[in-house]
Amino acid sequence: MKNSRKTSDDDHRRCAWRDGAGRLMKLGLFPGVSGSSIALGFIAFLGAAHIFIRTAKYRLDYYSDATAYVYFAKALATGRGFEGQLDWQPPLFPVVLSGYRLLGVEPSDVGRYLNIASFGLVVLVAGHWLYQFARSHLVVVGTSIIIISSYPLARVYSQLLTEVLFILMTLLALSMMGSYVSSRRSQSRFWLSIVFSALALFTRYMGVTVIFTGALLILTRRGSPARDRWKNAAIYSVLSSLPTALWIIRNQIIAGTLAGYRADRVGQSFEDQLTNLWHHMHLWITTSQDLGWLDICLWVAVALAGFEASKTFIPRSILPSSGKKIARSEDGSSSDKEFSPFLPFIVFIAVYIITLMIVSPHTTNQTINTRYLSPIYVPTAMMAAIGLKRFLVTTYQKSGVMVWKNSDGWGISYDRAAGSMEIVRWIIMGLILGIILVSVIRNVVLYVEVLTTYMLAEYQFY
Repeated sequence: MKNSRKTSDDDHRRCAWRDGAGRLMKLGLFPGVSGSSIALGFIAFLGAAHIFIRTAKYRLDYYSDATAYVYFAKALATGRGFEGQLDWQPPLFPVVLSGYRLLGVEPSDVGRYLNIASFGLVVLVAGHWLYQFARSHLVVVGTSIIIISSYPLARVYSQLLTEVLFILMTLLALSMMGSYVSSRRSQSRFWLSIVFSALALFTRYMGVTVIFTGALLILTRRGSPARDRWKNAAIYSVLSSLPTALWIIRNQIIAGTLAGYRADRVGQSFEDQLTNLWHHMHLWITTSQDLGWLDICLWVAVALAGFEASKTFIPRSILPSSGKKIARSEDGSSSDKEFSPFLPFIVFIAVYIITLMIVSPHTTNQTINTRYLSPIYVPTAMMAAIGLKRFLVTTYQKSGVMVWKNSDGWGISYDRAAGSMEIVRWIIMGLILGIILVSVIRNVVLYVEVLTTYMLAEYQFY
């Protein structure tokens, strides 16, 4: 009887911890969905306003490619077409810029308006997707603020680059694919994913990573017969690739090359690529300043969060059985179900990095840099937010800390039998949250200085 009563008490305590975790993660600045929508719209507006003021003060920064885009946009608008010379990139971006005559502005102004609008849309799409599947106001608001204050995106969206359109199309394609692979009744999402994947590839040849990601996910989708998976993967791949396939056939006929000549190549070694990759991803959080010993805490915390997130993909059959039920998220779904819609983003990050490291030494005269890595910034931020949320909830449940609210107010208690390791992990995750907060505040302060004072040197970095 004593053992039975002890087991019952333990189960009751675990349920209380789990319910408390759900209540804590649901706490936000706003009480309902409408409040979160208003907050998300306001944050997206702030991000777009930042790009608006920034580009008004300094104008768009031009890469060498931008001059070519403007030239072909003018050639297309005046009826000269692409003159057989545009073969090193798909034509969607110059086609969008060619609408300058309809608006009565210059092509660079069209690019500026595109940057402003697409940046706001990226925040809205990412925030909506996070709330739809994470059901956490804190995750939505926090991730959206990180996106609008990020160094990589502020830099890219201050330039006339194809990445601006590519990032938006990629995010929409992955969102539609995530909805499709996580639901059996989502054929409309399947066709929308084809449309956005085709537009991503028609913007940049690196859009092939989006199509490869989609095909891989369709082939491994659960709950569908193998024959249907292969058929849908073939339909998706063919239709998504068709516009660009016709374009490269045109290139071969007119220019004698499928995707342009790549005379100047950087020829980086694999070790150099890894170094550049680490350096630029490290700048995502630390920007130009060294965090010192806090930097070590940051990467230890990231490693722990990654370890917790990796458990989602480990088959339950090989995990040690403890007799406990799988923890449920606050919306009643299992962790696996909560994470499944985000699989396209995780797979895309891996596919994109691998493809970039393979093709960049042979196709470009630039090393891996912020521009080339910018398409994975938003998916990485979204996955980090979901992984961090899951880690915090799991740690809270195991930490022995119990928080509750009743008619008398809030209460808190701690069970020492839970062990100290979970508290240590909790402290480490508190460090990573603090470091991220410091980074966001520092970036915002620098952005304000750049916008209020003419600081060209700072603008070029931040």
